[in-house]
Amino acid sequence: MASLFYAWEFGAGLGHLGAFLPLGRALRDTGHAVRWTVAQTAPAARLLAKEGFTWMQAPVARESKRAGPPLTYADILLRFGYRDAEDLFGLVVAWRELMQLSGTQLVLADHAPTAVLAARTLGIPVMLFSNGFTVPPRQRPLPNMRPWAALPQAQLVELEDAALASVNTVLGRFAQAPLEALWKMFDVAEEALITFPELDHYPNRGPGRYWGSLPNAAIGKAPVWPAGSGKKIFAYLRPETPHLEAIFATLRDIGLPTLAYTPELKENDRQRWQATHLSFVREPVDLALAARVADLAVTYASLATATGFLLAGKPLLLAPFHLEQYLLGQRVAGMGAGICLNPEQASGDLRPVFSMLLDQPSFTANARAFAEKYAAFDQRRVVGNLVKRIGELCAEPTAR
Repeated sequence: MASLFYAWEFGAGLGHLGAFLPLGRALRDTGHAVRWTVAQTAPAARLLAKEGFTWMQAPVARESKRAGPPLTYADILLRFGYRDAEDLFGLVVAWRELMQLSGTQLVLADHAPTAVLAARTLGIPVMLFSNGFTVPPRQRPLPNMRPWAALPQAQLVELEDAALASVNTVLGRFAQAPLEALWKMFDVAEEALITFPELDHYPNRGPGRYWGSLPNAAIGKAPVWPAGSGKKIFAYLRPETPHLEAIFATLRDIGLPTLAYTPELKENDRQRWQATHLSFVREPVDLALAARVADLAVTYASLATATGFLLAGKPLLLAPFHLEQYLLGQRVAGMGAGICLNPEQASGDLRPVFSMLLDQPSFTANARAFAEKYAAFDQRRVVGNLVKRIGELCAEPTAR
């Protein structure tokens, strides 16, 4: 059996590890050794320790300030170590050492571009696990991620060339051929899009291999709604959500039974908003069970949460706080299965928004249409197929 190297570099919270955990269990049950390298150790302590896994700290760079919001994937890289070739070289060497010390045969990359680059310098094959956002399409220059704000082509090229210069400098340090485009960095043994075409952050990606979503990790507790009549609402938000105040004030006022999971919420905020019909839980909730019962989900546009509720035929109110989430929210809204709040605009009165989602049948109908389209989709089979493909890649000496 193979020594597999799970690499997570960008992102925060439970989403990355929670989404990959069912596959990690299946790989271990098959006899593979899974070495977890994580961007944050706190989520690992919460999720991996009870599963009997251990983990290592991933080499990560602090975000450097750049003017304005990120415009392309290259712009994101420039903010996290790719602006300076020496900084990037330091990260790559650290990733290489972890892979070599672990006897890595295959890298399973979960939004870990620098791990992908390090594996290239070692000749280790890579399987990308992408939710859509984490692997850009095969275009040069990489596309504008804020299509509502037009950008000149020259600016897109400038951003790409700045990141590409650092990448090629590092590749040269390891006697590797330079890349002619940044997307080539993601030209690996296997690109697995762990999502559905309707939810891909890049709607114009072109051909891609969509595997669908992985099953719920069942890491949470069974949901228990507070007493009350009317439609049930489930809220999974984070304290940094721009519209948090307006959302919970509205949920408190409309009087419907609501169960909320908001990790790291301050106690005084919890006390301000809680009511007999609005209760907060401190531990994660089993999302699959919540999706069966709830009539509406309010989320910060977590892919796992959004996908789970759509597969259950339930509409969504999405309140993103960064670009990746906002792009997903736009895709859900474009399907007519939810409403996405703009994090850069004031909240306003949200009661009409909740009324539309709860009372207008079109939102539920469109969510159910998505669920019906994928009614035969078996998430457990996705795990089995991925385990099989990973085994094949480990057996291929020239997989990259």
